[in-house]
Amino acid sequence: MPQSFGGAWTKEKLAVLAAYLDAYTTALKNQPFDLVYLDAFAGNGYWRPKASESVYDGSPRIALEIGDKPFDKVVLIEKDPADCDSLRALHGDFPRRNIVIRNGDANEEVARFCSGMPRNERAVAFLDPFATEVRWVTVEKLARTKKVDCLLLFPLGAVARMMQRSGEPNPELKGQLDSIFGGREPWESLYNQSPQLNLWASPASERIGGSEAVSRVFRTRLESIFASVTSKVLRNSRGAPLFELFFAASNPAGAPIAIKIADHIMKRWGG
Repeated sequence: MPQSFGGAWTKEKLAVLAAYLDAYTTALKNQPFDLVYLDAFAGNGYWRPKASESVYDGSPRIALEIGDKPFDKVVLIEKDPADCDSLRALHGDFPRRNIVIRNGDANEEVARFCSGMPRNERAVAFLDPFATEVRWVTVEKLARTKKVDCLLLFPLGAVARMMQRSGEPNPELKGQLDSIFGGREPWESLYNQSPQLNLWASPASERIGGSEAVSRVFRTRLESIFASVTSKVLRNSRGAPLFELFFAASNPAGAPIAIKIADHIMKRWGG
């Protein structure tokens, strides 16, 4: 059963992915590298908008349909066993393609992929979580390879909601935010001490700025570990920011061209 979620912003996200994968494989088609597509939250290969019967190709099929210079290997990571069973049908639909399906936790499997990359491999990684599953340590591992271009869907709206405007997040949320941002200092920088007193007669904390401030902090974190970064905000039908699709290039030599291509694609799709 195709997964039911998303809407116009999902089409936009996948259109950006498809355009970049096509441009990436074309740009490197004559280079002596094995090209790999890594999908950390692969799903079952399809998706269906809410309240709709229409079914669309998901990210795994989009990557496999690249025809001019197909990826030498497609690695699909999915935690749900039933979805992995659906992904195995791709072997029949694309019999000539090297498809590797890994049933496991995305963070653990991405770390395994990074540590096992041969010298002659280059990759595009797509991190498209349903919520806030991506840990900062996972993003760091991708950056350290110096061989991976990363498309990361950052749950901007959800993270902003976790960071309440008045008073600090509870201990559980603090732990989640630490995992997302790679420590406490980055996200705590968005809080200051209000002149108002709380119940314990000490200054209360207030968050500075809206979702754009949250985005700025996360982008700064990415820029500290990747060679270059760009992004676009994905919004709902009312114009509210839901996600930010970040593109981050890890290889210093290839980053200028990669960012130029990604910027062009993202601007083409508006937002």
